[in-house]
Amino acid sequence: MTGDPAAPHDRLLVGAMQTSPDAFVVLDHEDRVEWWNRAAERLFGWPVEEAAGQLLTDLVVPEQYRAAHHAGLRRRAAGARPRLGADPVQVEALCRDGRRILVELSVGELEWQGGRRFHAFIRDVTDREAARGALELSENRSRTAFENAPVGMLLTEVDGDGFGQVMSVNPAAVEMLGRSYDELRSLSLGAITHRDDAPLDADRVPGLLRGDVDKLQYEKRFVRPDGRPVWVSFSASVVRDIDGTPMHAIHQLVDITERLAAAQQLVRLNDELRRTNEELAAANAELDRFTAAVAHDLKSPLMAILMHADLMVESHGHGGALRGAAAISRSARRLNALIEGLLGYSRAEHAALRRQWVDLDTLVDEVAEELAVAAGGRPRVTRDRLPSLHVEAVLLRQVVANVIGNGLKYVAPDVTPHVHVSAEQDDSTQAWTLRFRDNGIGIPSASRERVFEIFHREATDHPGSGIGLATCRRIVERHGGRIWVDDGDDGGSVVSVLLPPSG
Repeated sequence: MTGDPAAPHDRLLVGAMQTSPDAFVVLDHEDRVEWWNRAAERLFGWPVEEAAGQLLTDLVVPEQYRAAHHAGLRRRAAGARPRLGADPVQVEALCRDGRRILVELSVGELEWQGGRRFHAFIRDVTDREAARGALELSENRSRTAFENAPVGMLLTEVDGDGFGQVMSVNPAAVEMLGRSYDELRSLSLGAITHRDDAPLDADRVPGLLRGDVDKLQYEKRFVRPDGRPVWVSFSASVVRDIDGTPMHAIHQLVDITERLAAAQQLVRLNDELRRTNEELAAANAELDRFTAAVAHDLKSPLMAILMHADLMVESHGHGGALRGAAAISRSARRLNALIEGLLGYSRAEHAALRRQWVDLDTLVDEVAEELAVAAGGRPRVTRDRLPSLHVEAVLLRQVVANVIGNGLKYVAPDVTPHVHVSAEQDDSTQAWTLRFRDNGIGIPSASRERVFEIFHREATDHPGSGIGLATCRRIVERHGGRIWVDDGDDGGSVVSVLLPPSG
């Protein structure tokens, strides 16, 4: 068949074979190529002139399959039924340039000019099978992701303007919704949606199906068979046909029932805390009024006692009467100081902060002068250059007076009291730290926190109410700062007061 047939009918057949998009091969009984068409030339890379007369095995059969191919030829020569026939099969073929391709092959047999001939139609299916394999891999991956997703997944039909019958459901959704796989597939999405949330779907789903939005996401409830609602974070998207027609919908369900319950519990606790705080504020206000009233009622007779004691000292300036009057006077003054301390402690907690700029140089100098006068000029207070701070002036004065006063009071009998005040600013936070260094008896490390507790006093011979440092802590904390005690470098203590910027 290397030449053109003489008969018009044969020429017509050859022309049809030449224009066929599939490769067409004619073999003799020894498996030698007698003719093949242009599609075969393009497919295998051999012109018909070079291919004719050669064994097909040598041309296109990969080496590892050649033995099996020859065995098939021997069976065919012996009259056995060939394994390859008219039904297409897929086999691997070899091209002239060494490439291997996957082809779909169908073989036929005919008698021509007294001898047997074989013909085959061959189609390259390499790309098609690669695409099919990729599609199967993608489908398997999607199926695996769907089945093993940690969130509920549903696939539903699209029914008019809404979601219809459940087509598929993953194990997470089965467990979440409390229904079996078969039961869910017998229901529509609307049938398991809480009736109070059905309007949400009716309002939003039509826009998704029209293509107004690509995805829906909102919170809704589904209903379990026992009637219990399941709150979910619900999302839905639509898979469309090539013309944009909705085919089915994909839904994700994340169970948020416990999260919402915890949020509701938090709201309830916050409401209870707010009510408790309001009640506590009212109780504190009442306590402040009670404290002020009691202090006023106590101070009136106390001042009368103090005045009469002083008169007794002036009238009877000798003997036992003098000692008794002096003792009464000292006790009355201590009681008056205690009442003043309690009032100061109460005001430090609840008084409004009326901030203003306070020059600490002036404040420390004034406090030092007042304390020196009270002590007969013996104490010594020094300072570095100090900043101005935006604070509540009256309350900060209490802090400075208390801390310096303690530093001057708690010293050994043969030591001249000395307190030095310095300040430093943190460049990153802009907070100021005031440091009060004294040469006193110091504070044991185990007591450095307790000294800020109300009524706590260290076992010393020095008088005190145990209220001053507690009041200082209240004032400093109300300014957003903190106060603490360290050892001094040469004995004594260093009280530090950190005050952040007021904004």
